[in-house]
Amino acid sequence: MKRSVAARVTDESDTGRAPRIRHSVGLIITVALAAGLPVVTTAPAFAHGATHSITPTAGAALATAPQRVEVVFAAEITSDSSVTVMDHTGTDWTDGRPVVHGATLRDQVRADMPDGRYEITWRATFTDGHPVAGTAEFTVGAGAAAAAAANPFRARLTHGGVLALYAASGVAVLALLLAIMTLSRGVYAVSKRTATGEDTTL
Repeated sequence: MKRSVAARVTDESDTGRAPRIRHSVGLIITVALAAGLPVVTTAPAFAHGATHSITPTAGAALATAPQRVEVVFAAEITSDSSVTVMDHTGTDWTDGRPVVHGATLRDQVRADMPDGRYEITWRATFTDGHPVAGTAEFTVGAGAAAAAAANPFRARLTHGGVLALYAASGVAVLALLLAIMTLSRGVYAVSKRTATGEDTTL
């Protein structure tokens, strides 16, 4: 009789395992979203979001105006891709149509570009149809370059910095998820022993 009661209690405990698992999974997803990481993604999508290089580099302080701007992507892009170089008034300082060669998007800059701060904005489409867009700022002129160099709060975000940030965030989130799963297993084991009438004391 005791065995059947214990078996029935065990069955009921196993039945309650599914909601606990769903709760743990939901908690893991919530933590991942809070950390700003994609829960479901693919390697190609991540590669499409990356650029190998930007010229001028993001945050660059140039003494003289550049002759051209160039963005090199992680994969080949189509010819309908575009790039602009805007000043604070919204004027585009690119000269002519952009040139696409493989994974490189390039355009010339007008020779009369004055000193100041500029923003490079690009929009591209990879040959497999995935779109990508991004921006990068730089400054031109001795005074602007000195001001930018003297500003300790001016962030210079590079592709390597983005990868390092993702790697550090990924390690932290994985460690947190492992801790959550370990804790959940411990709580479930204790609750199961209690439900079956086992002695949980040493």
